[in-house]
Amino acid sequence: MSSSITTVLSIVAAFDGFMWVVGLIPTLYFAFINGRLPTLGGIRLLGGPFEKLGMESLIVAGILYTMVSAMKFLAAYWLGSARKEGAVLEIILLGLSAIFWYGFALPLGPLFGIIQVVLMVLAWGSLR
Repeated sequence: MSSSITTVLSIVAAFDGFMWVVGLIPTLYFAFINGRLPTLGGIRLLGGPFEKLGMESLIVAGILYTMVSAMKFLAAYWLGSARKEGAVLEIILLGLSAIFWYGFALPLGPLFGIIQVVLMVLAWGSLR
C-alpha cells in the first residue's frame, strides 16, 4: 500500500510542476511581449498582489516560480524511487510555491499543496 501512495504522490508532484511550467511560460511570454497580463474568460492570469511590483518584477517572479515548479520534477522522480530526499525537496518547494500562490493569486496551488502534504504524511514511513 505504501508504494502505491508514493507512486500517487510522485504523479501528483510531477503534475503540479508540469501544470505550472506549461501554464506560466506562455503567460509570461505574453506579458513580456505586450506589457500586460493576458485574460482568459475575463480573468487576468497571474493577477494578484505581485502586480503592484510592476510588469518587469512580475515577470522575474514568474520566471522564479517556473524554476521552482520545474524542480518538482526532480522531487517527483525521487519520490517515485521512495527516497526521503524527494519528500524533503517537495516540502521545501511547496513552501516556496506558497509565496507565489499568494503573489499571483493562484487558487489551485493550495489545493495541490494540501493533497501533497497529506500524501507525504501517509507515505513518510515507507520512504528510505
